[in-house]
Amino acid sequence: MNLLLAAAALLIHPTTPLKTVGIVGAGPAGLTLAVALNRALPDVAVTIFDRSDSCRPALGGGVQLNSGAAVLARLDPALGAAVAALGQPVRRVRSRTAGGDALLDLDLAAAIRGDARARERGLVDADGGVRAYTIMRDALQATLRDALGSQTKLELGAAVKGIRAAAGGGSEVALADGTARRFDLVAGCDGVRGAARGADRPAAEPLAVLGRRVRIRWGVSSAPSRAARDELHQWFGPDGVYCLAGSYGGVGGRAFDQCVVVSPARGAVGAAAWDDGASAATRDAMVAQLRAAAMPADVVALAESCDRCFELGAEYVNPLPAWRAGGEASVLLGDAAHAMPPFLGQGTNQAIQDAACLADKLVAMRAGDLADVDAALAAYESDRKAAVARLGFNSVVLGAVETLAPEGFRNAFFRTTAALGVAKMVFLDGATPKV
Repeated sequence: MNLLLAAAALLIHPTTPLKTVGIVGAGPAGLTLAVALNRALPDVAVTIFDRSDSCRPALGGGVQLNSGAAVLARLDPALGAAVAALGQPVRRVRSRTAGGDALLDLDLAAAIRGDARARERGLVDADGGVRAYTIMRDALQATLRDALGSQTKLELGAAVKGIRAAAGGGSEVALADGTARRFDLVAGCDGVRGAARGADRPAAEPLAVLGRRVRIRWGVSSAPSRAARDELHQWFGPDGVYCLAGSYGGVGGRAFDQCVVVSPARGAVGAAAWDDGASAATRDAMVAQLRAAAMPADVVALAESCDRCFELGAEYVNPLPAWRAGGEASVLLGDAAHAMPPFLGQGTNQAIQDAACLADKLVAMRAGDLADVDAALAAYESDRKAAVARLGFNSVVLGAVETLAPEGFRNAFFRTTAALGVAKMVFLDGATPKV
């Protein structure tokens, strides 16, 4: 249902009480949900809790944005324009071996413009521009934060212990200071290790094939030097090592380059951290890996220029268990519900779609098309689960081929899927909005 039409329906339909919504986590999912509710249900008071004491710039890496960008533009054209102004357009993906042999050359812009469903779902704007960008995570979050309405309160430095059922209905956000806040609905958007998931849910699982796990090292350079800024480049070396090099738009229109080095893990995999103490060691490890894999000199130079680095494993959350948190009037979104390895670049995109879909169902409930909050949550989960389950599976398979499969099989896989058009089909499946 179109959010604006549904909001207009509130004038003629009786409403179901929904006056307060609590959101745990000020990431893309939580902020998008708040923006969508602000636009469609302006009488609903929204409170966002985040454990960070500030919305910090210059923190984190970059993300790919396509289906998410189309959904944000649909929610608010001004927000879509702000994202487009900051984002670095992505027109092409090239995959090659370390020695320079071509494996894949995909014209993303042409693929999107040539697909009727992609055009219909908003991936092409009114001027013919393609909504496919790379953008720094902090820039996306700042843009979403700036789009919040006055009916949203952002509480920073608020550590959440969990979500629980509230006496008399609704759910409570239990805070680390011992207090609790009641809401008609609570949305858990604080990620794979967040408090909203609760201790009784299955833990995130590492991507592993035949006992081999995956290590991902990220580096961000604040002194960009890449020439092909509208292209993402993948470089595949021996022993499962590959590198993704890309350019990203940032806060205030600044440009950044990012280098991601993926390999099978030997030994412990570090937890995600952007602290300065870990940066130099992680950068040195990236450079050593790239040199050992005989990667091109410009790729090694990019890694050497990175001034922020971190390391983590590739994890996923089984999306099949129910997406409920503590109490009936609570629900999970984004990575908290269905974290997927990053090999399709769909984590942020799907989190944004979760938020838009949930807002849509709450609007439908207020318009009388769904019986109550429980029915709205069930409809949201039903609409989203199949899509994210498929994309998560595809991401796991792609990551295993890229990093854990024998080199000859990997190269043949990429050449064959490119020649048959399968690579383009997989990209379009992820990039086209499902809501």
